[in-house]
Amino acid sequence: MKIFKYIIGNLLIFFILFCALEAILYFDYRKKGSDIDYHIKKIPYINRIKANDFRPTFGTQYKKQSIIILGCSYAYGEFLTDEQTLGYKLSKATKRPVYNYALKGKGFQNALYIIQNNFLDANIKNPKYFIYVFLNDHVRRIYSNSCMSDFVGQPLYKLDKNNQLYLYKDYYPRYRQFYTFYFFNNIIYKLFIEKDIERNNKYVNAYFKAMNTEIKKRFPNTKFIVLTYGNQDLYKYDFSELINDDFIVLNTDCLSNEKLMSAKYQISNSDTHPNEQAWDVILNPLIERLSL
Repeated sequence: MKIFKYIIGNLLIFFILFCALEAILYFDYRKKGSDIDYHIKKIPYINRIKANDFRPTFGTQYKKQSIIILGCSYAYGEFLTDEQTLGYKLSKATKRPVYNYALKGKGFQNALYIIQNNFLDANIKNPKYFIYVFLNDHVRRIYSNSCMSDFVGQPLYKLDKNNQLYLYKDYYPRYRQFYTFYFFNNIIYKLFIEKDIERNNKYVNAYFKAMNTEIKKRFPNTKFIVLTYGNQDLYKYDFSELINDDFIVLNTDCLSNEKLMSAKYQISNSDTHPNEQAWDVILNPLIERLSL
């Protein structure tokens, strides 16, 4: 009986501390004027995306078909100057306009949402390629936030019985992004979801299929490139139903014959974001492979 009371007592204390922490975070971020009000007012997610969330467009003076980049902070170029990013280097080397719609801390959801809601620049007429820089962690981001400091929110898609994506919620409620939720959410992912290859494969394929379908509606002649970043063995997904002349899957390590997740190509020993040298070593092989 004493053990039972001890367990119940500790669980109660834990629950009270949990609620207290959530309340502190809630009121702290409201006080700082964060975008929590967007969630309360239910402002559509598309109205919260701002132009300065993205890298500037490079090469607008060029007349060749443009390139659009999608992805997360890797494709965005976190910690890099504009001139060190993939977008700038591609534009300079190929004499093409390059539009970078990668968002820091994001992934599939945001890329699809941006395409579906026609957030693309009106000057984009007939792009040569959409290039999605695929980091394996994007799969986890389908189910949870990418990091504890990510309070921007993102749209939420789900699969229907025909494995087709539909927009379940235009935004995440604020409480889903507090530290404690992040902590437990990722424990659940590691224990149960990460190993469910079949489920994750359905989601990955559904996102890429949906993106490609939306792109083809507006740009019928544009090709979609999935550029998996780092060790190819991490990407245990079957793209056989999607791959054709207009849907191409490439891997950075295979193209460059280098291991881009090694320290040599990282911002630092503790941060795996690509440094400028990583994009330099992939640039020419990518241009050659895509005939740019």
